[in-house]
Amino acid sequence: MSRRYAELQCSSHFSFLRGASGCDELFSQAAVCGLEALAITDLNSVAGIVRAHEAAKATGVRLIVGCRLQLTDGATILVYPTDRAAYSRLCRLLTRGKGRAGKGACRLDWSDLADHAEGLIAALVAEQADASCRRQLTALSDIFGADAYCALTLRRRPRDQMRLHQLAGLATELGVKTVVTNDVLFHHPGRRILQDVLTCIREGDVPLRISSTRS
Repeated sequence: MSRRYAELQCSSHFSFLRGASGCDELFSQAAVCGLEALAITDLNSVAGIVRAHEAAKATGVRLIVGCRLQLTDGATILVYPTDRAAYSRLCRLLTRGKGRAGKGACRLDWSDLADHAEGLIAALVAEQADASCRRQLTALSDIFGADAYCALTLRRRPRDQMRLHQLAGLATELGVKTVVTNDVLFHHPGRRILQDVLTCIREGDVPLRISSTRS
C-alpha cells in the first residue's frame, strides 16, 4: 500500500520576502507530484487563500486553509481552521495583531491565541527540543488539547535526524502528537535562486551597489 501524504506547511508569495511561488504554481506542482491536498500557511496572513482556492479547483488538489503565526516570544505556530466560524476567528485574530503592530507587522501573544483557539488545529514548528520548546509545547497543549501537534520538519542540516528524534521524544513526553511537514517556499528547484534573494533581502544581507556613469 502506498503512503498518502499531504503537505501542511507551504508559503506562497503572499508571505512577503519568504515565499517565491504563486498559488497556481504550487498547486500545479502538487498535482504533478501526486499530492491529494496542500495547505497554504502564509505568514500572519490569509491573503492568498482566494488564489489558492481557485488553483485547487483547477488542479483537483484539495486546499487545506491555514496560516503561519509568529508570536512575540518567538514561537512559530501553524493553525488550520476546521469550519467557517473558526476561519472567522482566525481573521479576527490577525486583525487584532495587525492593528496592534501597525502596517506590515503583526503582534500576537499566547493570550491572543487562546482567545481565538476554538475550532483551530495547531502545530508548533520547533527547531530544537530545548527548554523554550518544552514551554511552548506545554502552552500549546494547554490551549488546544487533543488538537495540538508538534511539527517535525526536515531541514537537511547536520544531525537533523537526531534533532527530529529529540523533538519527537519531547512531544511524546508531554503527550503531544507529532505531524511531519516540509517547509515549502517554492514550487520547483529552478525558483531557488529567487527565494535565496528574497531571504537575503529579508535578512539584510544584500549590499546595495550603486553604479554611476559619467556623461
